[in-house]
Amino acid sequence: MPDPSDRNDDASAPTTGDDAPPQLTPIGSFTTWFRDAIKRVPSTEEHDAIDELIPQGGPEFVEYVVRFSLLIMMSASIAAFGLLADSAAVVIGAMLVAPLMTPITAAAAATVTARNERLWRALAIVALGTVLAIAVGWFIALIAGGSVVDPRELPNEVRARTFPTLLDLGVAVAAGAAAGYILPRRSTSGALPGVGIAVALVPPLATVGITAQLGLSTDARNAFLLFLTNLAAIIFSAGLALALTGFRPSQFGGRRAMHTRMIITLVTVAVVAIPLTFHTRTTLEDLRLRRAVTDAVSVWDPEVRIVELDADAFDNRARVELLIVGQGDPRPAWQLAEEIQDRFDAAVDLRLLYQRDELYNVSVR
Repeated sequence: MPDPSDRNDDASAPTTGDDAPPQLTPIGSFTTWFRDAIKRVPSTEEHDAIDELIPQGGPEFVEYVVRFSLLIMMSASIAAFGLLADSAAVVIGAMLVAPLMTPITAAAAATVTARNERLWRALAIVALGTVLAIAVGWFIALIAGGSVVDPRELPNEVRARTFPTLLDLGVAVAAGAAAGYILPRRSTSGALPGVGIAVALVPPLATVGITAQLGLSTDARNAFLLFLTNLAAIIFSAGLALALTGFRPSQFGGRRAMHTRMIITLVTVAVVAIPLTFHTRTTLEDLRLRRAVTDAVSVWDPEVRIVELDADAFDNRARVELLIVGQGDPRPAWQLAEEIQDRFDAAVDLRLLYQRDELYNVSVR
């Protein structure tokens, strides 16, 4: 009689050799996922979500343009008043009202699908919104700016949009990628307002109008540079996200046009990154100078405190203005200047105002 265990030898034997499934490395797993992602074909619903961003013509398109124009003017009005009032909450509210994200992402979709008519229509709407937002900012500054804003002391909300850096470019790229992922998926559309808040589009344009009306041409150019940074980065990263999820032309000629346009968009991002790089270096240098001043003051006299500090560095020279409060007599100012020079390693022009920290409580009956 055969042993029953003999019948189970083949079944219980471990799989070896070619029978075992291949073990993928993390890089291999990512490569497989990426290959499957770029071969993915978007659903009809996802195509419809992209096609419905901007009506293609007729009365619906006219109605869309009118509605867009009204929203952009209201959003720019809210942003301009919030900027002049130095209210971050009001400016955030303007970002939620702003409709500019829709035509910009529509331009990104038209770029990757090589639809010329849709692309030019979307860019024309973006241009219209740009002009309207700047004009509204200029007009509000004309009627209200001179009475509430000193051009020499701009509100922080305005100043924050007049010196863009590479950090702003990074935010725009990330926000554009998020928009490109969200738009085709109706189930995730609730996250789109968060993208609008993350990357400000209308507030920089309102800042352009405000600073231009106040005669601050440099600040106006820098604010417009911030808008161009956001525009180029969103179109590029949103288009890239859409392309990676299957949105691309079906014909070879269209794919070649898509590649050309994506390269042009990438070059535009690189061009606007050049002044942003200089701005970033300037910002980092100013931060290093402020740290040097703070450390120098603590060594110069540990008993004093800094009330106001204004410092900037340019052409290997530091300009420092200080308001310091202390209880005793001030020490020689040249010693403080030397302390700053030793830490910052550059020539220093110091303007120091020293005040005694004295408090008197008087009661007369």
